[in-house]
Amino acid sequence: MIGIQLAGKNDRISATVFGRAFSSFLDLLKDVDSMVSRKRGGAVRWEIATLKKESPALIEIVGISKTKEMDYSQAIQESLIEGLEQLKQRPEQPKFYSYSGLVRAQRMAEQAARLAWMSVFAGSRRTFLDDTIYKHVEYLTASGSKSLGSVRGSLDAIIVHRGHEFRVWSPKWKRPIVCHFDKQILGEVTAHLKQEVEVIGELKRNREGEPILMDVQEFIPLEPAATTPRIEDMRGLLSDLYGGKTLGAYLDELRNG
Repeated sequence: MIGIQLAGKNDRISATVFGRAFSSFLDLLKDVDSMVSRKRGGAVRWEIATLKKESPALIEIVGISKTKEMDYSQAIQESLIEGLEQLKQRPEQPKFYSYSGLVRAQRMAEQAARLAWMSVFAGSRRTFLDDTIYKHVEYLTASGSKSLGSVRGSLDAIIVHRGHEFRVWSPKWKRPIVCHFDKQILGEVTAHLKQEVEVIGELKRNREGEPILMDVQEFIPLEPAATTPRIEDMRGLLSDLYGGKTLGAYLDELRNG
């Protein structure tokens, strides 16, 4: 099992802080799940095993494998803890932390600053979140460069409750790339969930030159539209002309000289 524990100042915890901290923890767990298992929807179902409301509040999560082939639960838990420990030590992206995972770890550290302390534990291992994690993630996600680019891969989870974004699982980078898009193309995006797509737009890279975030300007499905996705598959183009050409054609022209 893996869990999170929060101690409030004066033995009281804000409901907002508690909710945001747990939500970010659960999202980070799911994100690491997809990175470790290399399964876009994750390989483990996470359920609450223990809940203690008094300060320090405690929530323990148990992982139940979705597949019979292999149980990734232990590896996921260890990777999450190791990632937080690494982020405390140095500004280096952990192996199984995507851009989204980094942001969620930073959000947890942000909420920890509003508490007496916050920790994540699994077995005998425990790590306390602090401002060092926040600063190291800030360094990692600061833009190294921005340029026109494209990403191909499978369109993963769609999130609409905090803006509009989806993730494209890139086989080249072996990690999901977060893509922000305009709500006007939500219908087209949902029609191609779990399918191969190409997205073109302003691509943000970290200081290591790895793509981490895209503002989508053109959305190109590489497969016919599927049937309307099931609600459980959901979480939570702008056309752009360049000299009369689509952005994709414009990029091809640049590549070919």
